[in-house]
Amino acid sequence: MKYKAILSLLLAVGLASAVTTTQTAINVSAALCTFKVLVLGVLPALSLVLFLFAGLAYAAGQFFGAETKAKAQGWAMALLVGGIIGIILAVLAPILVNIFVNAAGAGAGFANACP
Repeated sequence: MKYKAILSLLLAVGLASAVTTTQTAINVSAALCTFKVLVLGVLPALSLVLFLFAGLAYAAGQFFGAETKAKAQGWAMALLVGGIIGIILAVLAPILVNIFVNAAGAGAGFANACP
């Protein structure tokens, strides 16, 4: 009788932790999908702004002396690299998020939750 009570208690705890784990996986997947939407909405626009500022910095540097021109070209290159990295992250974000969502969903028993 004592063993049955302990076994039923362990079964109840196991079921409760399984439900909690599943809910946690669903919450993590939903947060990753929200992050993907944010990245896809913000990074391309931010990268475009960085490209525009890079062009403006380079063009503005052409009107000044050699030292200022060199600094402006350095700033323009930094802005250009930042824009390129932003575009790369915007392209890779959906792929990486889908990998993580599917990995979390494999144990939780649901398919790809991201649209």
